[in-house]
Amino acid sequence: MTHLPAEPAQDRPPEDRREAVKYHNRRAIIDAAAALAAERGLGRFTVHDLAERAGVSRRTIFNHFASADDAVYARFSELLGVFVDNFAHVVEATPPPTNPSPGAVLEQLADVIERTELVPAMCHIAHLMGASGDSPITAMWAHEVFQTLTARLAAEITDRVPGAPSFTVDLLASLLLHALAVAFERWAEETGAVDTPDSRTTWHRLLREAVERLRHGFAD
Repeated sequence: MTHLPAEPAQDRPPEDRREAVKYHNRRAIIDAAAALAAERGLGRFTVHDLAERAGVSRRTIFNHFASADDAVYARFSELLGVFVDNFAHVVEATPPPTNPSPGAVLEQLADVIERTELVPAMCHIAHLMGASGDSPITAMWAHEVFQTLTARLAAEITDRVPGAPSFTVDLLASLLLHALAVAFERWAEETGAVDTPDSRTTWHRLLREAVERLRHGFAD
């Protein structure tokens, strides 16, 4: 089975030299912010620290982000968007089902989930969240990113099944992402959020149960 990437695909730098510099600076800032957040936690490093780690000026930081923490938010968004990015990639690369329906899309979504190596990304997310403790900023970001991802996924489903009622589409997108979130939390509790053969086995077990519940409900 071909696996899908765990990290978001990096866009090609713009051909324009000035825009390419901006691109590389933004990338360096995001990567440096994620590293500092994992080491120290949110709110525990300054813009000066970030500029020094990224190899850019303070002014360059503020050209891209309002604060050091906002650069970490960008990394959260990237990591949590991997699944939707992969689904969009699969949708573009495969013909639509013979009988388009929310159920057919659910099967395609389940296939994307199973093929995406989510464990490395989940380890990174858990590390960032753990280093940040009970920061309310983390909870706020998680909510905002979740809402954004739900809207993105709903849009992808609508493209796949244009005749589906919007309520059904929104429900499917929300239930699927919530199921992934619950599975992630349980996986982190059971494994300590490490990437090992045993933790991957645990993830696939939880994932299968979550998907089966979405397919068949809770009648049994």
